[in-house]
Amino acid sequence: MLGPLIYALTQLRGRNLATNTIDQALRHIMLFVLFLDKRQIDLAQRLNEGRVLSINEIEDLTNTCKLAVENLITNKRSNIVEIQKNINIKKTRVYLNTQTIANRIRTITDYLSWLLKSHLLKLSIHNVNYASLEKITQLNIEVLKAHIPVTHKHNVIGVREGLEPQIASRLLQVISVTSPENPWLGQFIRVRNELIFNWLYSFGLRRGELLNIRIKDINFQKEEVVIARRADDLTDPRKEQPVVKTRDRILPIPSKIIKLTYDYIIYHRKKFERARKHDFLFIADKTGEPLSLSALNKCFTYLRSAIEDLPQDLSPHILRHTWNDNFSVAMDKNNIPESDEIKMRAFLMGWSEASGTASTYTKRHIRKKANKISLNMQNSFFEKEPTT
Repeated sequence: MLGPLIYALTQLRGRNLATNTIDQALRHIMLFVLFLDKRQIDLAQRLNEGRVLSINEIEDLTNTCKLAVENLITNKRSNIVEIQKNINIKKTRVYLNTQTIANRIRTITDYLSWLLKSHLLKLSIHNVNYASLEKITQLNIEVLKAHIPVTHKHNVIGVREGLEPQIASRLLQVISVTSPENPWLGQFIRVRNELIFNWLYSFGLRRGELLNIRIKDINFQKEEVVIARRADDLTDPRKEQPVVKTRDRILPIPSKIIKLTYDYIIYHRKKFERARKHDFLFIADKTGEPLSLSALNKCFTYLRSAIEDLPQDLSPHILRHTWNDNFSVAMDKNNIPESDEIKMRAFLMGWSEASGTASTYTKRHIRKKANKISLNMQNSFFEKEPTT
């Protein structure tokens, strides 16, 4: 089937999308192909006959988008209704989150729309099936779009927030090279991981931003680092290239981080022969190759399991939230106007000022300020009550 390949080359690659984004889109399309196979739908034949998907099939397709791909593959001979019944009986958690479901349906809708329009362009306007297929195409797309779940986050209870100050202090204490609680064995991995956690905590970087840092990006004299976008970097040997989703920017580096980074490069990193063939800052402890996303995730997994009083959701993104909480506190202490705070935060995080992304990362600070004001207001009510 050449459809997905041509679509990826002409539509996705043509938009200059990152490799990881294209890979994810193709995974969604693979789900659609599995669905067609399971329902024994020959889409090419249907198009020639002037028809596409029925309402029931679209309903079935959107239900399929709620399931894990693994579950569909292992139940290849079962229909969707039977699979869902088995899931309910076994009480297996195979349903995905709303955002993933929405992304799947959007991608499949876009792919199907392109497929149908490509077929229409091959037909003569006088073709007997042209008018009906054009109308059915529009109807199919509208019905699919209507099934895209709303992903507005109305529930504020239990949303992801940064670390409380005492927990953040505990984390920095544990990952210190000299800490007796440091769970890692070996000098290199201790030094590297201390540096990783300090970079994430100090700058609020995404995983891709951290793992994309090259030694040449760091100006040790000016104590600055360039966070650069390098989508589809041919010099990156990793199978899953970490990508920078935010804007390029130059960030100041604290003197402590500069010293830790310099010592790591001069006294530890250079001992790995393979590390001399590239200049990615963070490397694997066994090979010297650029550190992978999965290896970074394992650092957090291992630390959570080894230190029981650290949060079980501790991750690079939690530290990104923590940085934003710390930034909010600093802005309050310095009486920075909100308009200036928005601009500064957007620059340091690599966001557009108009993106509104900041609200995702300031929930804990806003909640604490709101609760404090509310409590003060309520206490003032009681202070004003007349005594009897």
